[in-house]
Amino acid sequence: MLKILLIFSLSLFTCDLFGQEIDYLILNNQYDQALQAIDSELIKNEAQPLLYLKKGVVLQKQFDYPGAIKALEKGYRLDSLNTNILNELAEANSSLGNYQLALPYYKALYNSDTTNLVNAMKLARAWFNLRSYREPFELLQSVYRRDTTRVFINKQFAFAASRSGHDSLAIVLYNKVIDQNPTDVNNYTNLANLYQKRECYTKVVETLERGLAVFPAETTLLLRLGDARFGKREYTKAINPYEVVLSRGDSSPDVLKNLGISYYYEKCTEEGLYLLEKCLTTKPNDPVTALFIGLCYKDLKDFKESIDYMNFAAKVAIPYYLSDIYQQQGILYGLTRDFKKSIEAYKKAYTLDSTKCDLLFKIATTYEEFQKDKTPAINYYNAYLKAPKENNKYHRDLAEYAMERKKKIREYQLTYGKKPGN
Repeated sequence: MLKILLIFSLSLFTCDLFGQEIDYLILNNQYDQALQAIDSELIKNEAQPLLYLKKGVVLQKQFDYPGAIKALEKGYRLDSLNTNILNELAEANSSLGNYQLALPYYKALYNSDTTNLVNAMKLARAWFNLRSYREPFELLQSVYRRDTTRVFINKQFAFAASRSGHDSLAIVLYNKVIDQNPTDVNNYTNLANLYQKRECYTKVVETLERGLAVFPAETTLLLRLGDARFGKREYTKAINPYEVVLSRGDSSPDVLKNLGISYYYEKCTEEGLYLLEKCLTTKPNDPVTALFIGLCYKDLKDFKESIDYMNFAAKVAIPYYLSDIYQQQGILYGLTRDFKKSIEAYKKAYTLDSTKCDLLFKIATTYEEFQKDKTPAINYYNAYLKAPKENNKYHRDLAEYAMERKKKIREYQLTYGKKPGN
């Protein structure tokens, strides 16, 4: 009996030495030698799950993920409860993009010990990879109750909350994460997105500027800040972040266009024109760019070029912008004394957007200026006065002027025997 025990002990000692030899080869990056040693041993005895585990680890280090999965699956069939095999199978499938195949292994790994935070975070990541957020939110909520101090847990929980409709919680968590780790730029953009979703413009700007205090040259934050200012028509404040983005090599069409438009509104017409024309060469069918080039030429009193660009913009515009373009055409044709074309453009603009009732007023004044028969002018003044409009000073002044002109025209027509308008 003693002899049998001695033989058994020597056999275990030999196996342990063999395992240590393989571990030594792996540790020293001698992967081919490690594989040869593993395969030679598996030829003698295939029922060794730990050797399949080691083989899977080595093949992953050589980026042979299909081979690693094949080896690990053999080990899994021999020992389905081995957490190391479960982990490596999950990670190998995940590295290969087989997220759906990886998920059951991550679940089994987590279920083997639900108190293990590492396994919980891996399972949450597995759900994220599948763009599923309700399950990781519930999982991370449980993890967060146990530990509210770890920045990585807080960040993942914030992400899950933001993607599963818990925006208020996500805002609180991202603010906490930024306090814990202010050098992760993604936290600022994610928090800004949440504030923007709620239309909290002040908070958006505050968050981006908070990030820029840490990353003063970060183009992602500068671009978002420029877009936020531009979206609120704060063109003066939009110029600086856009200029810095442009100086750092980002000459994308949107940057050129938005900075060019900002220059236009700030009366830097030539600077705006330069950028807008540059933008149009890279994005040649953008009606907004063409519209503002036309506006720049209008300000520079080059009406022919302005009309050409307005006509081009009208041809490539989507319906949302067409009304504005035709309105600008109407103004330009009026400036060049081509009143017939001006009225045609105003009518097209009004047809496309009947909420712009001041176009009726412009048509009336144009008819009055160039046509002897003032009846159409009175008709359009009436149409403007009857149209629903905002109760503001602009429309009150126009209405007052329209009523005064109607009165004057009728007096003239009665005095000189002309038929009055309606």
